[in-house]
Amino acid sequence: MRILIVEDEMITAMHLEDLAIELGHTVVGTAQTASAAVSAADSFRPDLVLIDLRLAHGTDGVEAAMEIRRRQNIPSIFISGKLDDASRKRAAPARPLGYITKPFTREDLALALAEAQSQI
Repeated sequence: MRILIVEDEMITAMHLEDLAIELGHTVVGTAQTASAAVSAADSFRPDLVLIDLRLAHGTDGVEAAMEIRRRQNIPSIFISGKLDDASRKRAAPARPLGYITKPFTREDLALALAEAQSQI
């Protein structure tokens, strides 16, 4: 699966990329802000976006995921250190294929990606 990683914490983004590649996926790009995520999705046309709920410069991962879904019909999996009911409710309009809570393990990512792949 071709994956776009949208994460403003560089170490987390690199960890996600390493794990996704290790799991047999292709990482087509990374972005740190909502606008960069939308542009990258337009350019790279991934199968899936791994996206943090809150991004750099006060931008919103939910808004970016909704815009990517609207433009390209590319689904997302949300990543966050805080995935409470309010966060999930706020993210619901983006129709995510799943959620990953930080800190995550290789197994957490593998499970989320396998589930997403079965839905794409």
